[in-house]
Amino acid sequence: MSAETWLRLALVPAAIWLATLAARRWGHTVSGYLGGLPLIGGPITLYLALDHGTAFAARSATFTLAAILGQGAHLMAFAHVARRASWPVALAAGWGAFAVAAGFAAWLEPGPWLALGLAATGLAIAWRGLPHPSDPVVPARIPPLELRLRLVAAFLLAAGILWAADAFGPVASGVLLSVPVTGSIMPPFTLALYGADSVARLTRGFVVGLTGFTAFFLILALTVVPWGTPASFGAAIVGALAAVLAASRSLRVTTK
Repeated sequence: MSAETWLRLALVPAAIWLATLAARRWGHTVSGYLGGLPLIGGPITLYLALDHGTAFAARSATFTLAAILGQGAHLMAFAHVARRASWPVALAAGWGAFAVAAGFAAWLEPGPWLALGLAATGLAIAWRGLPHPSDPVVPARIPPLELRLRLVAAFLLAAGILWAADAFGPVASGVLLSVPVTGSIMPPFTLALYGADSVARLTRGFVVGLTGFTAFFLILALTVVPWGTPASFGAAIVGALAAVLAASRSLRVTTK
């Protein structure tokens, strides 16, 4: 494996580490915002564009966008089961829901606009259906084990997607890019340490962050071929941040 590949893989967990520092400072809801943003998918899609071309990256981005339907299902299943069962049961329910919903989205073989419709439907249902917290906010503390798991999982996913892009093409890499990595690490630790109400805050924060994820991959799917990689990724980053800001204001999300 070349030095360039190792550097690429290292940049992905580095982004997760920086997000974790912010989560420690601002709490569970902001942690959800950051967990929902394309901190893993963004850099990996850039590598796909550089290695396989813009058409490959656009196709992959379209399937990533569609599979956000699965991320909404994952959050819903985890948050509701977490009110009645331990984290392993809740995580199994979340993964099962993701597999069904993301598999359905991929089976449809959508274009960008249908993919956007699937993503928006998943996030809207999740926002309306997620539990509402009632207990006071508990300050967030990220245990060292959770941080290590986040970094290792991000590294392994990046390596797996770069390999899958060569082996299976843009559909497989696109669906893998939407796999809820942070959504499978952060909620179990939050449930075990702080309880179901904190999970409700975290998962609602995830939905807001996923609006940025949605905007990012929609812009890439539509523009990376005609605009080229630098302009498209620049626009996608701006669009993702604007979407999260707009969603947090319109949905009246508070970290308190």
